[in-house]
Amino acid sequence: MVYINTRYILLPFLLFFLTYNSIGQEISFALDSIHKLPKDDYQKLDLYYKYLNNLEIEKEYTQLGFDAHQLAKWIYKSKKITEAIKISQMACEAREKAEPYHEILLKQSYHNYGLYNFQNDNFYTTIKIFQKLLNLKESDYLHGRAYEYISDSYRYLGDNHKSIEYQKKTLTSLDSSDINQGALITANIKLALSYVQIRSKESSKLALYHLLKAQELLKQRSKPDLYLEYTIQNNIGNLYCEGVGTKDTLKCIKSYKSALQALNEINLKDNLSATHSNLAQAFIKLDSSEAEYQFSEAIKYSIHNQSMLPKIYFAKGLKELYYHKYLKAQRNFTTSLKYYFNKKQDILPTWLPTKGEMRIINDPPKFLELLKRKLRVWNALAEKENNPEFYQEAIKTAYTCDEFVNIQLEKDFSNRTKLQWRSLASQIYLMGLEACVMSQNYKDAFHFLEKSKALLLLHEIDKNEIELPLSIKERNLKFNNEIASIRSQIRSSSGLVKDSLEEVVLSAEANLKSYQDSLSTIYSQYFSKYSIPTTISLDSVDLKRNEVIIEYLMGLRVAGAEPEAYGLFLSNQKKHLFKVENVKALKNDIYEYRSLLNQPFKTKQDKERFEGLAYSIYIALFPEKIQQDIKNKKLTVIADNILNYIPFEALITDINKKTYLLEDTEVRYTYSLSFDQTNSKINRKTEEDFLGIAPVQFKDSLITLPNSKKELSFANNFYKGKLLLNEAATKQNFKELAKNYKILHFATHADASDSLNPWIAFRGDKLTELEIGVMPQQADLVMLSACSTSLGEVRQGEGVLSLARGFFKSGAKTVISTLWNTNDKATAEITKDFYKNLSKGATKSEALHKAKLNYLKNHSGAEASPHYWASLVLIGDTGQLLPANNFWLLFMVFLSVLLGLIYILYLLKRKKNFKIQIR
Repeated sequence: MVYINTRYILLPFLLFFLTYNSIGQEISFALDSIHKLPKDDYQKLDLYYKYLNNLEIEKEYTQLGFDAHQLAKWIYKSKKITEAIKISQMACEAREKAEPYHEILLKQSYHNYGLYNFQNDNFYTTIKIFQKLLNLKESDYLHGRAYEYISDSYRYLGDNHKSIEYQKKTLTSLDSSDINQGALITANIKLALSYVQIRSKESSKLALYHLLKAQELLKQRSKPDLYLEYTIQNNIGNLYCEGVGTKDTLKCIKSYKSALQALNEINLKDNLSATHSNLAQAFIKLDSSEAEYQFSEAIKYSIHNQSMLPKIYFAKGLKELYYHKYLKAQRNFTTSLKYYFNKKQDILPTWLPTKGEMRIINDPPKFLELLKRKLRVWNALAEKENNPEFYQEAIKTAYTCDEFVNIQLEKDFSNRTKLQWRSLASQIYLMGLEACVMSQNYKDAFHFLEKSKALLLLHEIDKNEIELPLSIKERNLKFNNEIASIRSQIRSSSGLVKDSLEEVVLSAEANLKSYQDSLSTIYSQYFSKYSIPTTISLDSVDLKRNEVIIEYLMGLRVAGAEPEAYGLFLSNQKKHLFKVENVKALKNDIYEYRSLLNQPFKTKQDKERFEGLAYSIYIALFPEKIQQDIKNKKLTVIADNILNYIPFEALITDINKKTYLLEDTEVRYTYSLSFDQTNSKINRKTEEDFLGIAPVQFKDSLITLPNSKKELSFANNFYKGKLLLNEAATKQNFKELAKNYKILHFATHADASDSLNPWIAFRGDKLTELEIGVMPQQADLVMLSACSTSLGEVRQGEGVLSLARGFFKSGAKTVISTLWNTNDKATAEITKDFYKNLSKGATKSEALHKAKLNYLKNHSGAEASPHYWASLVLIGDTGQLLPANNFWLLFMVFLSVLLGLIYILYLLKRKKNFKIQIR
């Protein structure tokens, strides 16, 4: 669908404002005299600059401010924007220095300086200038316009989440008196356009709400505005045609026809092509011949708007794809590419743009859709014609899509917008994996699997390893903590309090950005560059005989489609790439499986139902070809989507013997092998062994945890350190001490399934996921013996945004977290065994595995339910973690190794002597 550039709606208001805010300006006689000389103002620039430079030399900043401000407007009206920007900057700098200082005049100059940059597409500069305006807080003068231009800039840059934040502030600065000027209507339209680009069910409904609100406000105006009517109807049609959760084809066609009628009445031919193309798309499923007629009209009117051609041929490709005419679809998509890059001659269907060529694309989401459809058609052609070469073309196209997403991620986007692009990327990897499975291409399959996991987390870890001066680290941390704290408050506030906090957080984020920009030239790798983290190759994976890996990708190609899933199994002798069948049924099984794990088995029927589900899930996720290969091995699971919510150890591998996977295999989890490699390289320097936190009693109606003290005492017997118990278990105490300890152990309450505000409870306070991500710590092990700490919002392409992930982001090497509300008595028993095993030299994974087995061995009946022992899962590094004071054990390990080497040398020597004797 084609969306309207709302910049043009504002041009009459901009010209009015430029005229209006010049009233009362006290320009000098000298400036006015030059203005009245023959020739236009641009031709007299040398005279103007000589005069302005003289004012600068004489430090006549007040007059320089007036004259430069006015001259910039004259030059802007001459359509010489670059010079207008230069002169407007002089006005701002003069008014910053002027005495007496006049805030209103400075705000006017900031406004015009920002406006000229906006019109010149200098969007990052526009944002910085209007942020400076907002920092002048003696009055709210021009703040509404500042919010609007910042919002528009973010939208044109593609950061729709930031655009929405500022457009909301624009709306709150307007009232009903702005209806006739159109500002209130336009603000609702712009907010809708940003919501549309988020591409979720909630955002589509919000977009439709604001468009219908704009339509309602338009009816209240004293005079009609057919262009605004067209804009509203066209975008309502887009949402009814392809919005998530708002589709209604008949309403879509009705809206497009209303938009077309408005265009014809105002005779605006530039937009006719777009509207006919939209109508054609709406008719694809209803009436093929009507769709073709509308396409022909769109091409006819494209003479007035050549930029519509790539969009028209993309839509024609969609029509052929719908009717399974794959070759015709590919030809149309190829023609679309030809027009995107202004190729004079026809290009081959196999042609793909380079990275440099793709940097010029000004509608990234739409262009990515085109590449994705080409990828889909290659797969469909390969299957239909049984031609493996088409799978290779699909894989090449997937790599191009991946490169294009990388280009977007390198931009200065907010984290939420980056998450949105990661979600789009995951759809590419699914289709790429389909081609790999069909052609049994392990190398590229591994690349797509690795790229689909936790790339943003990987970047944060990479960035945190860049050396910064301590003072800069501390100030940056202070900014981030402040923002995290305010955002935490926003999530639990409403009404005027929420509005006020949102303004505060926008200001705080702007201050942080300004601070980071000031350091970007010196520390560019940290503050100004987003480098795509390197993912490891399949060739670099080196597995021991007792190690195996299984990595999954699960998701949707497009919203509303059936889910898909793929898996790759690796051992030192075998590779197996497979598609998971009937994923919809699998997801239903997983949801029920998880619900049964939330409590102990109460009846025989509960247990039997659980065992049936656990076996069914095992069969789906572990094909028969690899089931024997994982027995008695150390298994690394790299899950995805809702697979992150299940404990694989509690799957049933033998329905007759009722054998748990725990009994056959030692299991650990990780986000990706690339994550493992990057995280292992962090240079962690801690002095103390163990920091335990147990508030025991809580506020907010949280129940007392009497066994939590015992849990920490058991651990403290093996690993010496400090315990924060009862009143000492405060968030502040923890923050001050955390960076000094190898092990951070929480025996408390938590709720990571709270999508608004994930938290860990302290005595009278809570530590939020936002705060965890920015706090300094370098723990070798974080034990989250609390409720649901591995849960959180699933973000396609990144995984679960859990508390565990937050600790990795801020420096942890390994996290043991929980998948549901734990039983503190059972958890205390398992963690006691875990620390005992760990202190004796077992790896972290082995220590937890043995502790769970021991629990299962010593309990029966309901107490042996996986509810008690399966919740704790180990994520990350599996290495040893010996107590600092365990010199005897270290000595014994060293002695054992030494004796082993001596024995091997003895055997080799004996073998050599034996050979000599035979000779």
